[in-house]
Amino acid sequence: MNVNPTSLMLSFAPFFLFCFLFFKCGVFGVKVFLHATTSKKQAMQLKMRNIEWWMRKRHLPQGFRHRVRNYERQRWAAMRGVDECEMIRNLPEGLRRDIKYHLCLDLVRQVPLFQHMDDLVLENICDRVKSLIFTKGETITREGDPVQRMLFVVRGHLQSSQVLRDGVKSCCMLGPGNFSGDELLSWCLRRPFIERLPPSSSTLVTLETTEAFGLEAEDVKYVTQHFRYTFVNERVKRSARYYSPGWRTWAAVAIQLAWRRYKHRLTLTSLSFIRPRRPLSRCSSLGEDRLRLYTALLTSPKPNQDDLDF
Repeated sequence: MNVNPTSLMLSFAPFFLFCFLFFKCGVFGVKVFLHATTSKKQAMQLKMRNIEWWMRKRHLPQGFRHRVRNYERQRWAAMRGVDECEMIRNLPEGLRRDIKYHLCLDLVRQVPLFQHMDDLVLENICDRVKSLIFTKGETITREGDPVQRMLFVVRGHLQSSQVLRDGVKSCCMLGPGNFSGDELLSWCLRRPFIERLPPSSSTLVTLETTEAFGLEAEDVKYVTQHFRYTFVNERVKRSARYYSPGWRTWAAVAIQLAWRRYKHRLTLTSLSFIRPRRPLSRCSSLGEDRLRLYTALLTSPKPNQDDLDF
């Protein structure tokens, strides 16, 4: 059987053309991806050079310089140089809301406070939340400072501490699902409304690199005013109390006080055959007196029951 070489080559021409185009497109695609990555790295390097120049010019201490560099590295590792908020800021409002709802809904639903809210409320919350990154050892809020935002932890851990008296601190740890800044809920829903921001009842410090999202005070005010019916829900109020650092601290001290009172009564009962039992109020131990004092001190920062009965 005789085969014409020219006909054979023509029959395989589409295959060779396909292979050639596939190879070219593959190489071109790889070059485009590598070029994009290289451009981002170059932009990051240029930004860091500008930051280093600014820190030298302003004579920042080495400790501050280290914290700035650490923050920029953590931010690059988390976002790879992409600022999502900046990218979607100028999109049409409807499209922007839909994209933010898609990006943030899973994170918002991880917060127990939001699990009992309907989709309309969650959509408005997603549209207003901002992604935040904090490096290890950063002080986010100091006790007594005005509360600027509600902070919802996604990854990482924070330490919430209150100074009680004589330098004694009460501490608790906030992890994924916990939040801070619940003073804003009471502030927004109190009547008559007071424009002055409430003071923070605790100091927040990061224990590790922490990712969170925040609702600014004005955004919390908008959501609570437009969807007030949601916060009347008993499940929402119980979640707010349970996950609030202020309520948790107060509850822990109250439980310790009750336990010490119980142990003291057992001690008096066991010693009743040795000496006459005296009134409990006259036999209070130093530890119980101290806990009573702490409870009295915590009465002020304790969330008011009326504030959650809106």
